[in-house]
Amino acid sequence: MTIGFFGLSHLGLNYLAASAAKGFRVVGYDENKELIEKLKSNKVIFKEPLLFENLKRFNKNIIFSNKISDLKKSKIIFISLDVKTDKYGKSDLNGIKKIIKIIKLKINKKNLILMSQVKPGFTKKISWDKSRLFYQVETLVFGQAFQRAFNPERIILGVNNPQKNINNEVKNFYNKFNCPIIKTDYNSAELIKISINIYLISSITTTNLLAKIVKKLNGNWEDLEKAIRLDKRIGKFAYLNPGLGISGGNLERDLYNISQIAKQNNISHDLFKIWKKNSVIQKSWASSFYNNELKKNKKLRIGILGLAYKINTNSTKNSPSLDLIKNIKENKIYAFDPVVKKIKKQKNLILTQNTNDIINISDVLFVMTPWYEFKNIKTQSIINSKIKKIIDPFGIFKNEKELLKRKKIKYYSLI
Repeated sequence: MTIGFFGLSHLGLNYLAASAAKGFRVVGYDENKELIEKLKSNKVIFKEPLLFENLKRFNKNIIFSNKISDLKKSKIIFISLDVKTDKYGKSDLNGIKKIIKIIKLKINKKNLILMSQVKPGFTKKISWDKSRLFYQVETLVFGQAFQRAFNPERIILGVNNPQKNINNEVKNFYNKFNCPIIKTDYNSAELIKISINIYLISSITTTNLLAKIVKKLNGNWEDLEKAIRLDKRIGKFAYLNPGLGISGGNLERDLYNISQIAKQNNISHDLFKIWKKNSVIQKSWASSFYNNELKKNKKLRIGILGLAYKINTNSTKNSPSLDLIKNIKENKIYAFDPVVKKIKKQKNLILTQNTNDIINISDVLFVMTPWYEFKNIKTQSIINSKIKKIIDPFGIFKNEKELLKRKKIKYYSLI
């Protein structure tokens, strides 16, 4: 059976690779000819562990094309384009609407599965044979996307009538993934996607607030974290790493969506506004430190390690690092990230080639993304440098803070 994917952004490529790895023939379509040529040449176009290795490994099962007629061989077509959002988290669904129009015009009588991130009510309005129309809740995580697509803990599928069996073509496809299939109506499936992210936001927000309290009380965050993870009502996989708010676009999108849904239905959305406000405050932690402690000294050279909003991705969307850089107007900035090699130009910003360049030239060091290679930095190299202050929100060097203190290097973190 051939499976088609319309849209080859991060979302589409990971599910395409997982489907190919499960033994299906897959066709990946995108109107971007340059992207198709890069994929045909096995080029790595963004950071995602295991994705491009598996695209290459299973390339005999894969066709990349910018000819929409190649999708006609598919029994199932996924609409798998990531939805763009603005800085507030508001979604632009025009691209998805355009794809649906093209498919209706060019292709008929296929199973159509929408995976793109939409608001409740969107799928139900699509003019298509409802027995062949589905909404799949995607729960990919940057840095773990291929593993989650290939080996999902469950598949949540929005259907027209949950009481009826899904057709054999779709059933046979999902059976290959060997996990529970949760059937529900379209609106519930769309809301489940948002709800999952809302629970993640609540965990992130609560963790950040508790970490502030623990620090004020001179408590031990690691002990608190260990105790919480052992509570079966919360669990070992809970989001309990203090950080710089929510970034990347997806969580902001669903926080915006749930706020709008509550508002439109005359339900209080004050809690969601508080979460948003808290995230903004948390994201500006490093910038606030700069403004309060460093801004007056224009001779300081500022080093920044990490530009991606989190590890294992080259995405900088809503990245706290970029907010920090934008906030620094007059000091010289030197920045390095192992995967992000290009950002918006700024006259006082220089992107360096490696970590050592940052350490050797900086007076103040910000560690803004907890990349593994930053954890391997030798403390002695910092002690031997000109660095006098380290701002390390994620606590990469927390085990060395007493040594740094003895060497008169001031250390600041969230934990």
